[in-house]
Amino acid sequence: MSAPRTALPAALVCLTLAVAVGGCTAGPPPAPEKGAIVLATGSDLSSSGVRRDLIRDWERRTGRAVRIVTLPDTADGQRSQLLAAGQSGNSGYDVLNIDVAWTAEFAEAGVIRPWGTALDGDFLGSVVKTAEHGGRIWGVPFNTDAGLLYYRKDILHDYGYDQPPSNWGELKNMAAQVAAAYNRKAAKDSTSAEAGKDGKAAEGTASGGAVPKMYGMVAQLRPYEGLTVNTLEAAWANGGDPEATSFTKGEQVGALQQGVADIKDRLDSIMPHEATAMDETESRRWFADGRALFMRNWPVEYASVAGKLKAGVQFDVAELPGRPTDGKRMSVLGGQNLAISADSARPDGARALIEALTGPAAERCLLEWGFAATRDSAYREAGKAPVCPLAPAAADRGEPGATRPPADREPPYTRTLYAALRAAEPRPRSAHYQTFSKVVQVRVSEYLGSRGGTAIADALAREADEALSGRG
Repeated sequence: MSAPRTALPAALVCLTLAVAVGGCTAGPPPAPEKGAIVLATGSDLSSSGVRRDLIRDWERRTGRAVRIVTLPDTADGQRSQLLAAGQSGNSGYDVLNIDVAWTAEFAEAGVIRPWGTALDGDFLGSVVKTAEHGGRIWGVPFNTDAGLLYYRKDILHDYGYDQPPSNWGELKNMAAQVAAAYNRKAAKDSTSAEAGKDGKAAEGTASGGAVPKMYGMVAQLRPYEGLTVNTLEAAWANGGDPEATSFTKGEQVGALQQGVADIKDRLDSIMPHEATAMDETESRRWFADGRALFMRNWPVEYASVAGKLKAGVQFDVAELPGRPTDGKRMSVLGGQNLAISADSARPDGARALIEALTGPAAERCLLEWGFAATRDSAYREAGKAPVCPLAPAAADRGEPGATRPPADREPPYTRTLYAALRAAEPRPRSAHYQTFSKVVQVRVSEYLGSRGGTAIADALAREADEALSGRG
């Protein structure tokens, strides 16, 4: 990544020109940037506060101040506030932390300015795509994300499976078989325990009892962005092309139709009906409470799951199941990019801050403390990866409430995450992506709630294309 562009002192410019053309008149030097750099961002979901610590570390090293403006909790609220402020021409922001799906929309709305230089080759190729629009780079990848398959390793082992499923068909069969056997055993054990206490089986114990019913899987099927993500992954798993610009041509319609049908089939067979109201947090609660064998979710939920499961319970994560034809595994790419606000009064300072927060050492910090890093170097093995510059975490000093891992320790799922990120794909890159996502949410939610169901692929594909092109 290139160094920040700064203006040369007028005297130096004059000297340079004097050599070339024989003289010049020196003007006043440019005024230095004043005031704190204002960064607008959503909350830090890692529970470690590492992004804030990186900012404070930069302040100490540079003497520049950064004021963090925390946006609404919801993605829709963040997007709306940033767009409204940016289009007013007087937002007061310098750096925007934006969802990767917003790049095209923010660029065309004139809310962010072009980055101006190419990103260096250390950034993951899949992640660089999220910063591109119209042949230009509009920001720098900050933290990224890829969906993972969480699974109860201990329960699968008890029923003869030492590996997670390789494709979605295997997952359905494995989930149905294991969950049914687990629930039968739990009901039998509970009934026997009650009979031993009371001399007879207590009524209702076999159907309820202290052990919650185990479902095969949970995912994010509430009508919000999570449903769009699950729909795209299901379509890609059935042969859909992430790079295609239309859902109504070639194999795209069939892939979309089969993908949506597969989600409904899983909902009707191995998932609880409550999944249609689940987001990332609620599905994580079900999994951590022992009510689901499998879960599709983001890496950021790993620490929460590990902290909530009872002692002795084992879980693990894998890449999402692959296509049955070629085994290719694809997740929707998540994450956030840092961009300079179009009306920034401190663009040089904004650029310097972004370069620091997305540098190799900072990205290693993000990986160690709960985020998915955007640089290849962050995933190198110990001793070869960049060293995180932050001071040892409070957790290392034994302070209560601290949640960070010790320095130089990568998460146990790092190799799996790295593989998933390299195979992940961005959502459709369109300035009208939000309209497209709303169409998917409404239509797929209606379909999942129908009894028996009807094919919706043709109508969904047509409306999706209209939305992506701005005709919807």
